[in-house]
Amino acid sequence: MSEKKKKTGILGYAAIMGIIILFSKVLGLFRDILVANFYGTGTESIAYEAASRIPVTIFDLVIGGVVSSAFIPVFNSVLVKKGKKDAMDFANSYVNFILLICTVIAALGMIFAKGLVTLVAPDISAEAAELAVRLTRIMFPMIIFTGLAYSFVGVLQSLGEYNLPALISLFSNTIMVVYLFTLNRFFGVVGLSVAMLLGWASQAIVQIPKVHSFGFRYRPKVKIFDPTLMRAAKNALPILVGTWTTPICNVINTRYASDIENGRAITVLGYANRLYIMIVGLFSFVATNLLFPYFSRAEASGDREGASKMIRTSVKTLIYIIAPIAVGIMFLSEPFTAIVYERGSFDAGDTVLTAQALSKYAVGMLFMAANEVMVKALFAAEKSKLPMFSSLAALVFNIILVSNFSSRLGVGGIALVSSIATVINLVINLIFAHRTGVCRFGGRDVLDIVSSVVSAAAMIPVIFLVKSQFASNITCVALSVIAAAPVYFIVSLALRSEEAKFITNAVKTKLKRGR
Repeated sequence: MSEKKKKTGILGYAAIMGIIILFSKVLGLFRDILVANFYGTGTESIAYEAASRIPVTIFDLVIGGVVSSAFIPVFNSVLVKKGKKDAMDFANSYVNFILLICTVIAALGMIFAKGLVTLVAPDISAEAAELAVRLTRIMFPMIIFTGLAYSFVGVLQSLGEYNLPALISLFSNTIMVVYLFTLNRFFGVVGLSVAMLLGWASQAIVQIPKVHSFGFRYRPKVKIFDPTLMRAAKNALPILVGTWTTPICNVINTRYASDIENGRAITVLGYANRLYIMIVGLFSFVATNLLFPYFSRAEASGDREGASKMIRTSVKTLIYIIAPIAVGIMFLSEPFTAIVYERGSFDAGDTVLTAQALSKYAVGMLFMAANEVMVKALFAAEKSKLPMFSSLAALVFNIILVSNFSSRLGVGGIALVSSIATVINLVINLIFAHRTGVCRFGGRDVLDIVSSVVSAAAMIPVIFLVKSQFASNITCVALSVIAAAPVYFIVSLALRSEEAKFITNAVKTKLKRGR
């Protein structure tokens, strides 16, 4: 396949995935809007936020980053060198191995739910804590379905199927939205927790027919000492530690946020973080999940230069797309938050607190997106120990600052610390990638990245000018985007950004074909 056709194919997949993920993210946002509308930042909301974070965080800490990241490089290596049958045998053993671990974690989590709630949110009210324990026990079995779903995602992406893995959150979000519209008034937050459990189960169930069509046949056995499984397990620990920054930072931040604003800071950080993750995830998920198997296959076949070029292009494209969005969120956080959340039980005071956190999370948007690509690139090259060190450095930074200064930092300060930790994580991973030859950014690459950042900064005066003229939140945000977007594109074009030139040439080609 020619380089041009290969690139066209990747872009085609990216476009389809982007549309699917956009629908999923929008529905996820709608789910959060409904939760905010019904529960605001009150006792039930605090309990639900604390309880829902615990199983997800435990999963991320104990096994989350391993499921697909340790699986995909080894599966692709076996597929290339030994064939599909051996690759599927490995996949079956891996799925059973993951299921065994997840079942044990779920059982222990349900038994020790009270201690976990105390650990994560020690300063919430007794009423919120009691409810959180009950909700935690309901939601913990979702770890089993999460492990199974992520395992299936690894199989499908390795075999070139990206659409269904991108679609699975649409099923879980649909279940929760339907619940909130129909049964929430009868069963409340307890029923919402059950709906979340069923939603995660659906993510695994909907993939079963597809993995079966690709030749996966489940058998209830695992070859614990199989060399291939041991190879994946050997990579697992450093990969796991390498993904710890976000979940552990979330635990630490939740713990200290429980003593701010009578526990409301927990829900405020949750609402802001989900908005932040939704925006970054829309683009970084496409890049990392679509390209990770390509990285792995390129490494397995010895095409390191091809992998490096793909990594550099992915990072530059993500930065070009996200830079203006990050600036917009930073300076329009309050009207944007009001548009999204302020209704029902979510009042103006909640908007102000959430906006404080969101504007500081936005500082880390560029770095988080780029870091997702760099971590996947290092994993694909089976340099899994390196992201572990960068993750630990970022983690130590976050723990020291939040544990010592949380009372003075407030909601916005805690979010800003998380963003700075992401910067530290990325910088160290870039150094590792350069020194190991996984990816080396040249002078042209750096200029393109700088031009994106400078172009985004040029939007700031325009945003301030529009904000000063309009009081309506919707008008303010809409006109700011309309006025600032052309400024970003014109400045980036003037700075000769490759991404801006690519868009211009693509439009010119389209117009010529239309004549």
